Amino acid sequence: MKRRENGEGCVKKLPSGSYRWQVTLGFDERGKQLLKSGTEKTKKDADRARVQALVDHQRGLLPVPSQIRLADWLPRWLELKRPNLAPKTLANYAYVIERHLSPLLGHRKLQDLKPSEVRGAYVKLADQGFSKSLLHQVRVILRQALQEAVFDEIVARNVAEVARLPSFRRSKTARALDAEEVGTFLKVAHEHRLGLLFEFVIASGLRRGEVCALKWAHLDLDKAQLRVRENITVVNGTATLGEPKTESGVRDLHLAPDTVALLRKHQQDQLAEGLGAASHVFTNARGERLYPDSLTKLAGKIAERAGLGAVRFHDLRHTYASLMLSMGVPMEVVSEKLGHSRPSTTADIYRHVFAEEHERHTFALGDLLIPKPLRIRSAAKPIELDEDNERVA
Repeated sequence: MKRRENGEGCVKKLPSGSYRWQVTLGFDERGKQLLKSGTEKTKKDADRARVQALVDHQRGLLPVPSQIRLADWLPRWLELKRPNLAPKTLANYAYVIERHLSPLLGHRKLQDLKPSEVRGAYVKLADQGFSKSLLHQVRVILRQALQEAVFDEIVARNVAEVARLPSFRRSKTARALDAEEVGTFLKVAHEHRLGLLFEFVIASGLRRGEVCALKWAHLDLDKAQLRVRENITVVNGTATLGEPKTESGVRDLHLAPDTVALLRKHQQDQLAEGLGAASHVFTNARGERLYPDSLTKLAGKIAERAGLGAVRFHDLRHTYASLMLSMGVPMEVVSEKLGHSRPSTTADIYRHVFAEEHERHTFALGDLLIPKPLRIRSAAKPIELDEDNERVA
């Protein structure tokens, strides 16, 4: 059999009967070969894979591992992740890579990257005033991308796993309106044709994209049920209809009688506007589905006119969660109603404690020291039991 020239790689039969192919990509600083290899069932398939690897290497698609820069690796990793990412998440990842990761660390080779350099990048972003949320997203992307490099045996360890984010003071940019503020907000909101939409959101906790995607077909007003099945996201200015944000976002909600009455009134208002044929619950004056960003702007204008300061549309979702929890609704129930994947998300991000709650739960020391169950028992009439330990009527 004709011997291959140097650099053409080789194919060897394994004891298992399959064939292993291998090509040399280059040499490291110590002169050790850097190889790319794989296993196929037949010799023909193995030879085809070997030739393809050589072609890819010549086209620059298989660079020598020690020469791969982070700026080259991140787009390749993102392309692999594309099928599993929602359009908005994909756009956010691409923006973070281009805007933050590549400028700070893109010039570094994967094998040379050190935890101290990664942490230094985090500190620079924090010093520039970027939020903890942004830094967390940077870390998530970097950890996942470098873990893929570990799987491909390009690097031996994931340095982003040990590089910690700098400390932040705990702060919440979101807010929740208390009962009085809700009344003030809705009074101004109802001056607009979409006023009922804002009341509905505070009563249901739906996301902005979920309420824009909501169709009459998703509602059964007779059974007081709502099915969340679609969501609209805005990616680079374009509204895209898709599934809810997470798997837990696909959910069925029970509606309170007042909420059902509100929706029936809105249905009558649509008929009066000549929009009875509209498939979506909330539309613009032409019967077209709403653009999510327009609701954000409208919520801000309403809050400003109401004298409430800065209020985001998403803050209405926080308001729903906090009002429910202040009423004693279990955290797990509120979490499922919101479509969160974990109750901890509801507790850590969406729970705002109102001043009224602090007042309601202010006790004297004596109240805290005397167990309430004991006081109730001592005040109650003794329970009489018969010989079989059954309560006497």
